[in-house]
Amino acid sequence: MVSVTSHDTPLNEKLLGNGRGLQAGIGLMALMLIILIVFTTHSRIAADRIEALDISVAASSNVASIVAANLGEVLGRTAIYARLSTTFLEQAHDAQAIGNPLAIGDAAFLRMAIFDAEGKLAHSSSRRQVEPDLQLFARTVLFSETSPALVIGGIDTGINTHDPQTGWRIPVAVPLISGQRRIGAFAGYIDLGYLLALYKEASLGTRSRIEIIDSRGHQLAEMVDGTMSAGRDLERTGYASFTGGTQLSGTIDARRPGDSGASIGVYRRLDHFPLLVTVTRSRAAVLDELAPRDVKYLIRATLISLLILLASAGLIVLAQRQRRLYAGLTDSEARNLALINQLETEKVRAYQLASLDFLTDIPNRMKFYELAAIELSRARRSRRLTAVFFLDLDKFKVINDTYGHGVGDLLLQQVASRLRLSLRGHDLAARLGGDEFAVLVSDLDSDEAVAIVARKLVASLSEPYPDLDGHDLDITPSIGVALYPGDGEEIDTLLSRADRAMYLAKQGGRGCFRFYEASLNTTSARSAELVSRFARAIRDGEFCLHYQQRVSCTDFRPVGLEALVRWQHPEHGMIFPGEFITLAEEHDCIVALGNHVIDMACAQVANWQVLGLTVLPVAINISARQLRDETLPDIMTACLKKYAIPASLIEIEVTESCFIEQPELAEKVLRALDELGMRISLDDYGTGFSGLSHLKRLPISTVKIDRSFIRDIRNDNSDAVIVSSTISLSHNLGLKVVAEGVETRDQVVHLKTAGCDELQGYYFHRPAAAADITALLRHPSAYAA
Repeated sequence: MVSVTSHDTPLNEKLLGNGRGLQAGIGLMALMLIILIVFTTHSRIAADRIEALDISVAASSNVASIVAANLGEVLGRTAIYARLSTTFLEQAHDAQAIGNPLAIGDAAFLRMAIFDAEGKLAHSSSRRQVEPDLQLFARTVLFSETSPALVIGGIDTGINTHDPQTGWRIPVAVPLISGQRRIGAFAGYIDLGYLLALYKEASLGTRSRIEIIDSRGHQLAEMVDGTMSAGRDLERTGYASFTGGTQLSGTIDARRPGDSGASIGVYRRLDHFPLLVTVTRSRAAVLDELAPRDVKYLIRATLISLLILLASAGLIVLAQRQRRLYAGLTDSEARNLALINQLETEKVRAYQLASLDFLTDIPNRMKFYELAAIELSRARRSRRLTAVFFLDLDKFKVINDTYGHGVGDLLLQQVASRLRLSLRGHDLAARLGGDEFAVLVSDLDSDEAVAIVARKLVASLSEPYPDLDGHDLDITPSIGVALYPGDGEEIDTLLSRADRAMYLAKQGGRGCFRFYEASLNTTSARSAELVSRFARAIRDGEFCLHYQQRVSCTDFRPVGLEALVRWQHPEHGMIFPGEFITLAEEHDCIVALGNHVIDMACAQVANWQVLGLTVLPVAINISARQLRDETLPDIMTACLKKYAIPASLIEIEVTESCFIEQPELAEKVLRALDELGMRISLDDYGTGFSGLSHLKRLPISTVKIDRSFIRDIRNDNSDAVIVSSTISLSHNLGLKVVAEGVETRDQVVHLKTAGCDELQGYYFHRPAAAADITALLRHPSAYAA
């Protein structure tokens, strides 16, 4: 009955016995570590390079700001010299008004000159008799009507020289104004080389460059690694395109004409003068400084990778040795295991002979407790599912009282025999007393496997029992199921809870089984699969809508449609709502499914409108859970707005069961939907609990009589009276009446005579896909009964 098997053997074979798999795993792990090291090293090198470039740009930005500020200060001093020059001309050429810039410590100005209103030299700081270059430049500002307050010379003025030794000496000129007239001009040479020489010691690194460029892209001065030069037209090369912008500063990452690689840095535009200062450095020079550090990173990664390879090789050698050792142990363990199984089998046989029930020849209560305790201890090691079944025969006392205890004993023997035939050889079945039996089944994989065993037991024990002392008996079992270890870890606890679950089975109608854990009572594989797939099915569009028409009882023309959800399962095909709606309600999926149905119905109505069809109102069934959701009106409003359809094309159908819980909230939601302009129908009328109060209080416009009253309306006088009374009452309340489940011509005649307004059922139209309904909307008269 009980056998000893080693559940650890397959795992050991995979991890230890299969040495090749272990070796492959070690090799794969080593490869992954090396890849990780290489990736990390290269990522670190790349990050260091980006950081170095950013630091270089930041340093260039600082130097550019300082140079621009100093250059602006120097250019700003021209205004001071201009005021002194104005004083010089106004005070009859008083030489005390202005002096030599070098003499007063201004090394930025090489020399200066003052010219009168006619452009003649009035004063020269170098005591020259003539200043032809400065005189020519001064006249450009003196006699030009459009000349700005300060003019700075460049390579296109004819004054600046292309000599690399003097090209950075730039002339400047300022018109001298007294009152509203020009009385002369001030002109001078600014030594940009002197200004840039102040930054020779700036720590910008090798292959760095500081430039002063005018707004036309002409290079006024350049210092490269401490060497001065000037005079290049950078605009024509396309390098200095940034001079034409208006931004005060920006970054530079471009290749200069004549350079082998790109330069990075910044440019800074002077606030009040048409000049730019650029500070750049060769990108290659910045990255070359990181080369020693990068080499260290690579050496370190190589060494670590070698260590990993050596360690992996050592582990693989150990794994090979382990494999050889394991191969020697496997045969010995198999022989020992076979011997243990044989001994256990003999032991179980001895237990059976010593503790069998005298009537049924299966273990009694005492032996069941003993063997079950052993099996549970084994279950703790195997960590697999074990189930305890508590069986009770329904109405067994009636059989004893009616046919006698002899027949009852024969029945119990047959039940015990069927139990043995329904179970595996090592499963445990016992008679606890009277008509109560217990079964313990171990080594199960899942809850569904337990449910399969329970269904098998119910089916087997529910088969007829022929010729029991001349009597043919029919009896069914009620079975309760408790699971180890979830429902308990001791046999007493498991039996007690299985007994409790058995009473639930009796309350559920007998001839069935129930789990002690209520959530497991949906145990079929199909149900469990459907429950687990709900969210994915909604996301993947597996649900679809079929539509059934309602017809007028007057001329039998279509007047409306009811949307009925179907599940187009990829494996099981078309599934109807009777199979999954209850599951959706029990597992809190009904709201999501209902909202999805609303969206699909609105989308289909919008599609029919786009096709130019006359769309019939579509009724949507709303569940009790949805009706207790205060966001339902907002969801409906959003769908109507999303698909641009009027609320009059959507009808709401609710059942009386929707008002059992939280009726005030349900009424509030219904009134909100009614205010949107939707008609509301009370579905399945007559099967609820307080129909009259609902008709009086709720904003209902239509009553749908349940099909159970329509089915036998011609043969059952009670049904006919109920239907006629419902139609009369509804009409007196101003409500429309729809009959559901109309399937015969006799039903149609009776309902028409009774004054019913609309009919719905297979007699007129079976639920059909949207494509078929499209044809109906195009030719409604062709579908009239």
